[in-house]
Parts: sequence; C-alpha cells; structure tokens
Amino acid sequence: MRIFFLFLFLYTPILIAEEYNLKMLGENNIRELMVENEKLVLAETEFKWTDSNANFGKGFCLGSINSFLESVELSFLCEFLDYEGEKFWTKIYRKSSELSTGIGIQKYIKTSEKYKKLLNKECKYAVSWFDKTSFLMEQKCNIN
Repeated sequence: MRIFFLFLFLYTPILIAEEYNLKMLGENNIRELMVENEKLVLAETEFKWTDSNANFGKGFCLGSINSFLESVELSFLCEFLDYEGEKFWTKIYRKSSELSTGIGIQKYIKTSEKYKKLLNKECKYAVSWFDKTSFLMEQKCNIN
C-alpha cells in the first residue's frame, strides 16, 4: 500500500496537464478588393495581450482574409512583445464559413528563452469581431 501512495505522489504532477491561456484585444487597419464572388482583405493588426502566467504586452500581425462564396480563409503572422522586452512569434490560421466569429489554430513558430515551452505548440483559439475592425481573441493550450 505504501508503494502505491509513493507512486501516486511521485507521478501525479505528470498526470496534471499545464494549460496556457492568452487573450488579445485589438484593432485592424484593412484594405479590401472584391471581384465578383471573391474578396481579399489585407490587414495590419495592433493589439494588447495578457496571459495566464501574468505576462502582458503589445503586438502586431500582418495577414490576409480571403473569402469566396461561403468560405473564409484567414492567415496571419504575429509578433508579441511583453513588458520585459521578451518576444514570441505566431502564425494564426483558420477556415470557416463566416468571418464574424470562428475557431482556429495559433502556432508558436519562434520564441525567446522565456517562452520556449510554447515553441511549435498548436493551440486553439476563438475570435469575435465587432465594428468590422475590432476583435477579441481567446486561446487555450495544453503545453505538456
């Protein structure tokens, strides 16, 4: 019985998944071009962010939103800067049937030492748009 409790005590941390959460609130500057049923939007985004480790900062993204009939494809590259000058970079992408809300993937493609546990992680996010150019994005990620 003692061996069981010792085993349980030693391996419980392995069984508990560490979750990383990130929230972004920002604005887009956009340029649009529409030809028949296809629309291309180029966007430059500036945002403020906070995470579940009490980090916060600012960032920007450059990307495109391509819509054709009922299909929307979104692809952005983003740079995050925290209050200590540390950085990480992500790629955000999703395919959906509408732009105003959606669920997609954010992949951490480069990090400074502080954020190295996020490198190459793919995390799910949900986004809501309002006023056509403003957004709120929330991401949850298991990093074990």
